Amino acid sequence: MKSLQILVFCICSCVVSVRASSPGKAADQVRRPGDAFQRGLTALRENRLEDALVELSAAEREHPDDARVRNFRGILLARMGKNAEAASEYQEANRLDPLLEDAYRNLGFLRWTEHQLASAREALGRAVTLSPDDAFAHYYLGRVELDAERYETAFHELEVSHQALPADPAFLIQATTGYISLGRLDKARKSLDQLARASLSDAQSIQLASLLLSVHENNSAISLIEKLNSGHSRAPAAWAQFDLALAYLLAGNYGKAVAQALIITETPGPSVSRSPRPAPAWSVMGIAYAHLKQGDRSVNALSQAANLAPDQEQHWLNLTRELMELNRPPDAIKAVQSGLAANPKSYALHLRLGAAYLAAGRYAEAESVFRDLVAAGDPLPTGYIGLAQVLMRTGRAEEAAAELGDAEKKLGSQFLISYFRGLALDRAGKPSEALLAFRKAVQLNSTSAEAHLNLGKVELAQGQVNEGIAELQQALGLNPDDRQVTRLLSQAYRRAGDAKNAAKFAEAFTEAPASNTAEIVGDFIVPEWQAPAESAER
Repeated sequence: MKSLQILVFCICSCVVSVRASSPGKAADQVRRPGDAFQRGLTALRENRLEDALVELSAAEREHPDDARVRNFRGILLARMGKNAEAASEYQEANRLDPLLEDAYRNLGFLRWTEHQLASAREALGRAVTLSPDDAFAHYYLGRVELDAERYETAFHELEVSHQALPADPAFLIQATTGYISLGRLDKARKSLDQLARASLSDAQSIQLASLLLSVHENNSAISLIEKLNSGHSRAPAAWAQFDLALAYLLAGNYGKAVAQALIITETPGPSVSRSPRPAPAWSVMGIAYAHLKQGDRSVNALSQAANLAPDQEQHWLNLTRELMELNRPPDAIKAVQSGLAANPKSYALHLRLGAAYLAAGRYAEAESVFRDLVAAGDPLPTGYIGLAQVLMRTGRAEEAAAELGDAEKKLGSQFLISYFRGLALDRAGKPSEALLAFRKAVQLNSTSAEAHLNLGKVELAQGQVNEGIAELQQALGLNPDDRQVTRLLSQAYRRAGDAKNAAKFAEAFTEAPASNTAEIVGDFIVPEWQAPAESAER
């Protein structure tokens, strides 16, 4: 596909560059019959590459300062597969003539084919700046941004180019992924319809199934993988068997996920897998059991996954998450220590060890782990959050606020830092500062019900009743089942003299239990799709 694009692109470049040549001596030389440059262009158009190389090399010797000669020699060298030499020619063309947009465009295209996205973006960006109406430059800049998963910019550039978009499966999969990421579900469904009618490789079919699950087309996704699975009925493919189990899990059909994973783990022989106990299948089974609230079975399956692949940290993370969910922190500590023995440099497992110590009430050990992470220059806020939680639990809320203040200086404004700093300041008896921290948290993440709730509570405590009511209403809108919010709203309306709304929210309430370690534990890490060894493109 890309070789065809290169051919079309180079021909267009030739036509555009000759037509756009500026007047002067060099332009006269381009038009002069029999000139080496003209002969080289003719040979290039006729796909006589060796002849073109002879003529354009001669033209370069004759006119060493002509940027256009360098540009076309670069095109030729790219056609011949000599990318490094082609790039040098384009760069020299732009050194000679910084306004030669064609050379920037050609260099950007070349870098895109090599998947050097940063340099491709830079060159194509210069081309677009010099020639805002260049459809090719906009199009390939869009392709660069699509490869880089910068979807908003990618679709803007593709739309500005007014070029017909490819209908090949690889592009449609990329575009659909982007549309889903941006929430453009109408466009995503149109692309999915095109993919469903296309001839796909097995690997592309798995990608399509994943995308279908992303838009909750669960039955279509499962039917697609079941079809793939049945196509290998004589010798069941391990990847197809596993992907079917994963599809059931992601679709929320946990019973079938367990049953399908059991087929893999209980069926020995090379037709299913080289290993009769593949770790990812045990992982799928364990996560499914966890969702089914069968804790012991979940722990057993996740332990199997961890023991089969001890060097893969995600299995230990899943196992320790379930142990902590079951309120078994001592077991979680033992498991994470085993994981660290196999993965001593794992940041995630060190973080999990701190969380497990915290859940077990072993605050000194937890503090030591989190302080080590912070001292090592933790690039994420989670180590600081864990340390702050330890400090708050041990009556050092003001110190927790100070640590989070340092984190903000190092890492910049982040929601979790502001939110937990608000909690620490409120507990330290500094409501005015807590108010500012919670307001910043809400600005950074307006969809956090907890941030709105805590901001509303502090505002009520500060006598800002109307403001508190507004924040609590926001929290209730984001989490309608939170009875703590409705209780506070009832109190707030009573203080505001609104008996009707006070009565509306006045009923039996139960406080929602606080989650002290959720931010440093997270959810299960679901195994990745498995694909056949074939290429993703046909």
